[in-house]
This record gives sequence, structure tokens and C-alpha cells, in this order.
Amino acid sequence: MKKTDDLEIRRGDILWISCDPSIGVEPRKTRTCVVVSNDVANRFGQAITVVPTQRYTAERVQRGYMVDLRKPGSNLQEARVANASMLMTYDRKRVVSRAGRISTEAERALDQALALHLEQPHTDGLR
Repeated sequence: MKKTDDLEIRRGDILWISCDPSIGVEPRKTRTCVVVSNDVANRFGQAITVVPTQRYTAERVQRGYMVDLRKPGSNLQEARVANASMLMTYDRKRVVSRAGRISTEAERALDQALALHLEQPHTDGLR
């Protein structure tokens, strides 16, 4: 995987992010994450906000702050869930490459999961 600074990043993209070095419970590896920051910030900002993905399990997907990314929720080959409880902001220099994209339905579910985690009211279509 080759790092790239000129990759066009959009909300709903799944990216490989190099999370190391890290502190405490933060991941210490290169992992897939779903971009949740808005496209203006993604285009002009030096940082992106993401939620990491984890291996899919039936138990995990039952949690309100987890979103099922199995097909058709994304085009990832592996069965994954997006964990909205681990919202992170990383410098763009940590982006390694694009891994895929989530569906519109998964993006809506992720908005709801983020609203639940942050104890915010959720309105469909509001970003």
C-alpha cells in the first residue's frame, strides 16, 4: 500500500488508514475506516474524520452504534461493521489508499449510529 496525499476523499469512502503510533485503546495497525467528515472539509482540510471498521459478528451488529457493512452495505470483500463509538480524526497523511465505499443505506444507518453515540437527535438527510 502506497501513501497518497492527492487522493480525492469523499464522505462514505472506506480508506486504509495507518493508525500507528497510537496511545491506549487506539488501534495500532493499518485498518479500514469509513469517512464521516463532510466533503468540503475532506477537500480542503488537513484532517479527516472517520469511524473504524471491525470484523463482522452477529453480536456486534446488534449494537445500535454498529453498522453492518456486508454487501450490499459496502463493496468490501470481507464482512465488516462500522463502529460509530470510535469516532476519530486523523491527519490526511495517515491515508494509505482507498478500500471501497459504503451504500446510501449504510450511510443513513451510520448517521443514525453516530447520532445515537453522541446522544444527538437524528433527522434523515441532515448533515
